[in-house]
Amino acid sequence: MKISEIYGKEVKSKEGKLRGWVRGVIGTAGALQFLQCFDEEEREFDVDVKDVIKFGEIIIFEDRAAAKSESRDMRLGIPAYNESGVFLGHLKEIEQGRNGTKYVIGKKRYDASDVSAGDAVIVREKRTLKENVVSEDGAIVLKKGTVLSDEALKRAEIAGEYFQAQLKTI
Repeated sequence: MKISEIYGKEVKSKEGKLRGWVRGVIGTAGALQFLQCFDEEEREFDVDVKDVIKFGEIIIFEDRAAAKSESRDMRLGIPAYNESGVFLGHLKEIEQGRNGTKYVIGKKRYDASDVSAGDAVIVREKRTLKENVVSEDGAIVLKKGTVLSDEALKRAEIAGEYFQAQLKTI
């Protein structure tokens, strides 16, 4: 493909969230690096050529810029606290395995879903039920001691006992 054939072509993210047209290219040492694009409102954005999935009538790309903007800088050694402000230790490691991403703080491992990170790590405390959640017909929906996870909340919601589940963690 010639560079001149790229100018003016429509570009679209694989997810369909970003759409525009090529207005120029950026390269180094004779190699094409980025497509300079603009959308319908003339806002500019760049597409890394490595993210292009298909060159054709329409150029399809994976929108890695959106993923990058949602990502956070993660540094080991930053302090970690629970929601009450109690110091838990420093972030020692981030492990990815078959059980998902775990944050190692001190000697404990925390699920990524329980962690918020920025200049410090905040660990959300797992809420557990202090009483059984019982439906109107007397059936036990969730047992005392159950961690109130997303899955547990869905079960409670299906049974019509979402608020009861929330209240029984207090």
